[in-house]
Amino acid sequence: MKLMLQLLAFILLLGVIYIVIMNAGETVTLNIMAPQYQPGTEVLQHFTKTFSVPFFALSVLGAGLISGLCLFVPFYLTQTEQLFAFKRELEKSSIKSDSSNAQVKVLQAKVEVLEKALKNALK
Repeated sequence: MKLMLQLLAFILLLGVIYIVIMNAGETVTLNIMAPQYQPGTEVLQHFTKTFSVPFFALSVLGAGLISGLCLFVPFYLTQTEQLFAFKRELEKSSIKSDSSNAQVKVLQAKVEVLEKALKNALK
């Protein structure tokens, strides 16, 4: 799945590069704001801006990458914090189990010593 997503991203990036190369000399006109009608002069005023297609395509690509990073980074940081917390809990539990195993061995040794002492006392 991970490889498939990376392959898809690579193909889409190649598609953007292809569009940029094929439309190097072209321009695109975008409406920046909605047209406004001025009642006194009865003129419809358009607020447009003309961009070259490569600049526009690369700008949209860059904005998409930045917005994707801004959306992904908080989830990634939360997941890494949870992973580190899980690792700490795992280490704590392993230390506790090691110490309890050591205590059991000490108690078993004491029981054996007491059994030997009882056998010696009964003789």
